[in-house]
Amino acid sequence: MAEKSAIQRIKELDSERANILAQAKEEALTKANQAIEELNALGFNYKLTNGAQKVKGKTAREGAKVTKDAPCPICEFRTSPPHDGRTHRNQGKKKKPFTPDELKARGLSRL
Repeated sequence: MAEKSAIQRIKELDSERANILAQAKEEALTKANQAIEELNALGFNYKLTNGAQKVKGKTAREGAKVTKDAPCPICEFRTSPPHDGRTHRNQGKKKKPFTPDELKARGLSRL
């Protein structure tokens, strides 16, 4: 008999590994399902799922505010890129329109 090539041997080992893994998965699922059945019989409500579930609720991006392309309520003028009253939050209690130098420092230009 001729010896098997390395590639053929690797394919056989991969196939054998896949079979062993499938058998181990089936055994583990059987045990898990039995444990879930016992918990449910005790009055708990458990179920076994495959994969991650979607998280309910807002994600970080859903709650984020978007700057509208409208005049700022404080400056009462539009800039490129647009800005709104949140841009003025570091001005202290008395909010006022930005000076041309402040606009330039913030990378804004008046339209």
